Amino acid sequence: MVNFQIYKNGQLIAFEKQNDCFSGKVYQKLFIFHGLYGRGKNWQTFSKNLSKKENQIVVTVDLRNHGGNDFEENISYKLMMNDIISLFNYLGVKNTNLLGHSMGGKLAMVIALLKPQYVNKVIIADISPIDYDNNENQIINSLLKINLNLIRNRNEADKILSKFIYQKFLRSFLLQNLELLDGKYKWSINLMAIKKSLNDLRKFPNIKNKKKFDKEVLCIYGGKSEYVKEVHFKIFKKFFSNIFFHEIKNAGHFLHIENPLEFYEASNKFLNN
Repeated sequence: MVNFQIYKNGQLIAFEKQNDCFSGKVYQKLFIFHGLYGRGKNWQTFSKNLSKKENQIVVTVDLRNHGGNDFEENISYKLMMNDIISLFNYLGVKNTNLLGHSMGGKLAMVIALLKPQYVNKVIIADISPIDYDNNENQIINSLLKINLNLIRNRNEADKILSKFIYQKFLRSFLLQNLELLDGKYKWSINLMAIKKSLNDLRKFPNIKNKKKFDKEVLCIYGGKSEYVKEVHFKIFKKFFSNIFFHEIKNAGHFLHIENPLEFYEASNKFLNN
């Protein structure tokens, strides 16, 4: 079972109270899927704010080989989908909204197309249902070059990483996965499994003979990002017959961090309209 966190009334719910969230009173549910190298905690502020809404529960998920989950040998969109369906069944979820960023956005699309019976509305954050060139090798190779046995703190890891990755924000994002356990640093993500599957994760799965998803879908994308362009809109419409697009002009790929207010307002309006 993948790790997950539930937010209600603006607060993270204690584990022993989690099952109470899915019984009795009817709540609108939103499951959030992070991007590559991310974790559910990245969405904590957004989740707390949205869960302040009456009858709204937000669940953030640490996807396979991310966020401190037990390491698995393989990672793919089909395997992650099976993980999420198992989580839905465990929690008794039969109809939920989905929000996914980057890799998580592709996962949300795959679930909507292959398991539509579980899905209500979908928000896709800055990713298209296309194959991208694999330009992530520098990132994964740079992380693997860090000798964790020689690291005494994150600043030392950041100094090493800065030789390969110049953006401070990106380094900080990546190094959130470095955890100190029993006096030693270790990665909370399975770098080797991710590297092995990176080419497939950069692609969109080949989904044949499936009906279009006809419920409402919103794609929020950054005007400065290369991941979603107008040329991709026709491709979206091959899969989703009822899709809308919202551009955040002054944001890039991490639009939910670069302009959190507009991202929140667009998401909230769509989910509660």
